[in-house]
Amino acid sequence: MITALFVHGTGVREQAYQGSFIRVSDALQRIGGVEISQCYWGHLGSTLAAGGASIPNYDTTRAIEADGAPVSDAEYMVALWGLLYDDPLYELRVLALRTGGAERPPGQDAPGDALAARARRFPISPELQALLVKGGLDTVFADARAAVTSSAPFRDALQAAPAALGEDREAIARAFIAESLVRAAAAGIPAPARTDWRLQDEIEAQLVDALGGEERSIGGWVKGHLGGLVGRVGSRYVANRRGAITDGAYPAAGDILLYQSRHQQISGFIRDRILQMPRPRIVIAHSLGGIACVDLLIAEPLEVDLLVTVGSQAPFLYEIGALRSLQHPAPLPEHFPRWLNIYDLRDFLSYVGAGVFPDRVTDVKVDNGQPFPESHSGYWANPKVWAAIKERLP
Repeated sequence: MITALFVHGTGVREQAYQGSFIRVSDALQRIGGVEISQCYWGHLGSTLAAGGASIPNYDTTRAIEADGAPVSDAEYMVALWGLLYDDPLYELRVLALRTGGAERPPGQDAPGDALAARARRFPISPELQALLVKGGLDTVFADARAAVTSSAPFRDALQAAPAALGEDREAIARAFIAESLVRAAAAGIPAPARTDWRLQDEIEAQLVDALGGEERSIGGWVKGHLGGLVGRVGSRYVANRRGAITDGAYPAAGDILLYQSRHQQISGFIRDRILQMPRPRIVIAHSLGGIACVDLLIAEPLEVDLLVTVGSQAPFLYEIGALRSLQHPAPLPEHFPRWLNIYDLRDFLSYVGAGVFPDRVTDVKVDNGQPFPESHSGYWANPKVWAAIKERLP
């Protein structure tokens, strides 16, 4: 009879562990010849020892319901810039959804045609140039402007533009800035404009002026249609739910930090459970549990016959020099057991070991059929996981 130990990952409380343990136990029973034991170390994990006293407004921000309050202009702009950093054309894409631009006689130019032409060729004033230099955008601005003005969202937004073009000028100005910031980051150019909203606002004002407008407004068509949606990804939405977000996130993040700083209790607990098992014995470990087991089995020859890690970060930590027990490029010790490492390309917390531990790790790719982060916990229901384990049992 083979004995197996199931070691969980981060942030798992006992009820959730028991659910996973039942699934693992059922799968091993179907394989046959394996007796599974528990190794729940969650009672040694992180806790808010002072009841959340270190978290601003913890008690008043634990509700997860939306507060229903309207999004202020300042909050809207912070959230909008968050989207523009990821997609500089976001606002123009939304403006392109407008239908039925201003009616005009046959042969008459659309209201946005002149603005489109001006956006492509307006001269850079000394004042704007000085601000671009100050913001770290001067070397990338020309290419950014060309990319924005040659894009389909730019063309479509101005085709649908009304007679009043204030919102379009501002959207183009922000697209120029956001695209410049993206290009500066890609080129490794420091760009103070990304972290200084006052400087960013000055550059935007100069661009709006160069585009032929003086009016400044917050939102308009975009805010009216998508302001609530934009606000839900903004800082206020997170701040108003900081307690709830902390409750959901700290067990996992806290366990990682706790293990990295004071691992002895967790490692000692796992060691004791391993030594209580008769041979042949295997260890099945998930996520941080896999890191702890790799660390432990490097440090001590515990006569484990097979280590199975799923969704493990141990190879990555070793490569970046953060694995506690072994520094790159030192090899695994001879006493380290056979190692089966199972990963899913959609699990962004899973890594492969064969490249950093040649001939010592067998990596097996599976597809848990789930998006991240569900993919990180979807291994136990995947038949290919158990087929790979069965094939390598001692």
